[in-house]
Amino acid sequence: MNTILVVDDEISIIEVLQDVLTDEGYEVMTASNGQEGLICLEEMRPDLVLCDVMMPVLDGRELCRRMAANPRYHTIPLIFMTAVHKAFSQIDCNYVAVIAKPFDIDELLDVVAKFIS
Repeated sequence: MNTILVVDDEISIIEVLQDVLTDEGYEVMTASNGQEGLICLEEMRPDLVLCDVMMPVLDGRELCRRMAANPRYHTIPLIFMTAVHKAFSQIDCNYVAVIAKPFDIDELLDVVAKFIS
C-alpha cells in the first residue's frame, strides 16, 4: 500500500484528502505544518507528499528545500497545493506538480497516481 503525507494547515482540507485518498486505497499521514511534516518523514517514509505552500511554523517551500537537501527524502515526489498561483514564480525547490485550490478531486487523484511509485 502506498503512503501519502498530506501537509496543510486547513483541517477541512486534511479531512477531505484523508477520506478521498483512503477510499482510493492509499495510507494517509497528516501534518498541519512543515515542521510536523518533517517529523512524519522521519517516522515513516511516504511515497508522495501533498503540501500546501503557505502555512505557519514552517511553510511548504522550506519543507521542500529541506526534503531536497536530505538524501533520505530528496527522491520523494512533492506536489504543491496553492490558492495563490502567482507565488510559483518564486518557488526554488524540487516539486513535481502544482494543484490549484480549490481543487477538483478527480484531477488531484490523477496527478497523485501519475507520481506515486
